[in-house]
Amino acid sequence: MTALLSTLDTSPARPSALRRIREFVRYFIASAGALAVDAGLYHLGLQAGLAYPLAAFIGFCAGAAVAYITSIAWVFEQRNIRRVAVEFGLFVAIGVCGLLLTELLLWLQVERLGWPPFWSKAGAAGVVFIFNFAVRKTVLFGARRVPAELTPASADNVRNS
Repeated sequence: MTALLSTLDTSPARPSALRRIREFVRYFIASAGALAVDAGLYHLGLQAGLAYPLAAFIGFCAGAAVAYITSIAWVFEQRNIRRVAVEFGLFVAIGVCGLLLTELLLWLQVERLGWPPFWSKAGAAGVVFIFNFAVRKTVLFGARRVPAELTPASADNVRNS
């Protein structure tokens, strides 16, 4: 995996398709870490007797923190929004949409289909992973026009805002 990531360097001359692949691979790795935190706390919550929606919420909060930190520090090369509070708020809002999607999928799988909660979480996580990457890349970390007061101060503002 390290060899793959090193071939996808960060030089400005690199085609944007390779940059997107590199970001997707890094997002997958970072999300796996965030999912491990999320699913681990979800599982612990179930073992402690919490209802699955509450266990999912606790796992989500911890996983979201891991996902944000790794996204701005390692995954994405471009940040559209200069103000960290706004960026984090939007990152969390997208995550909340993912959480609502998770809860809907868990309800469908657990309540309607009778599947075990832990395995239902695994299926929901795959769907929500794709949703979160696509929306975050489009809204927060892609080449897109945003209001001037929210845009980076310069084109060099990649990971330093």
